[in-house]
Amino acid sequence: MFVPGLPVAADGASLDEAIAEMVDALREYAEDWQRHLLDAPNHRDNWGLVQLISFCDDEQLREWLVGVAR
Repeated sequence: MFVPGLPVAADGASLDEAIAEMVDALREYAEDWQRHLLDAPNHRDNWGLVQLISFCDDEQLREWLVGVAR
């Protein structure tokens, strides 16, 4: 699973596993971004993504990934 334009990807034996892996990968990316990627030219503009990840719980991220309407 990947989202075009984002530097994160995940896979799994099922769609649910891939989504769970993607949520974990997004969390890891946000941590890495805050530690050392924020000044890298190819990651600098991802601050909005990092904010989204930081403010969402896992279920909200899952809904964002699969496009659940509210």
